[in-house]
Amino acid sequence: MDEDIVRKINLIEVLQEKAESEGHCIEDPPLSWNEDRIRQHFAQLSVVSPSPTPNDDVEFRKWFPGLPLSRTSCPKPRWRVVCFPNAGNAEDMYTSEGTGARKVSSPLLEWCRANDAECLAVQPPGRNMRMKEPCITTCQHMAAALLPVLASKLQDTPYIVIGHSVGTWNAFEFLMLARSEGVPMPRHLFLSAMAAPDIPVEQRPWKRQRSLSEADFKEECKAWDVNEVLFTPALWPTYHSLMRADFTLFDEYDFTQLGAEPFGFPITSFFGTRDCRIKADMVRGWQRFTKGEFECLAVEGHHLWPLVKESKVVWLNAIVERLKRL
Repeated sequence: MDEDIVRKINLIEVLQEKAESEGHCIEDPPLSWNEDRIRQHFAQLSVVSPSPTPNDDVEFRKWFPGLPLSRTSCPKPRWRVVCFPNAGNAEDMYTSEGTGARKVSSPLLEWCRANDAECLAVQPPGRNMRMKEPCITTCQHMAAALLPVLASKLQDTPYIVIGHSVGTWNAFEFLMLARSEGVPMPRHLFLSAMAAPDIPVEQRPWKRQRSLSEADFKEECKAWDVNEVLFTPALWPTYHSLMRADFTLFDEYDFTQLGAEPFGFPITSFFGTRDCRIKADMVRGWQRFTKGEFECLAVEGHHLWPLVKESKVVWLNAIVERLKRL
């Protein structure tokens, strides 16, 4: 495919995802347009916003902006699915079914719609509509900021939790804090592509980004299978500071839960068969954190398989198969 066309497709997908995260529905522009005209199309087009969320709380809508677009909002949900994204990513990795060539139905969202389950995908500060807010750089601070917003939603409605990459550590700290505050625990926890949080510092298979030059940091990102398009002059200035902050979540993470009681709910974990950094034995370490059932499953793909539609469908189907047993 022509390089110019590839750049335009990538640009449209990035701008379309940004528009969706802001609650807008915009028709894809033709590929015959140049890049400046494509940007103007997204910047100037009159957009249609979805209906507001049932909950009018400002903080809730900030943390879960994708609920309307996921079409899983319910007046009286029977389930809630709380999802944590990986570093550099946003909530739409769970709530969006993509556009154009990347469009594909989500087994998770289909299950939610069929079972009156709300998909509550976490939108951390520092991205999309929260761009002007400072990023959170510790998993403990993320949990402390999120719990007051979400706790009331989890009191009387059963829920499950999904986390990918550093999202698993954010999920872990959130659940540890929730348990200490008396919040009911989830029925199932799904964790993918990350070592258990008690992995010793000297065994962590990555470099601390704080000490890396710009060139070395880019190489570190690439070792996590970050798409090359992110490093282009059009995108890197936008993503650079976000990636630096999000990497701090795991490369300076301080595990403080030594000796804590394991969880009682089941954990299903996943690893990528071609993941350059996180190997199966690291993922199996999550078994130490539950007294319930544990399984570790392979997904064909690299570290960021949720960004590859075929692998994403396999992963979400595996989750849905287990949700059907609840």
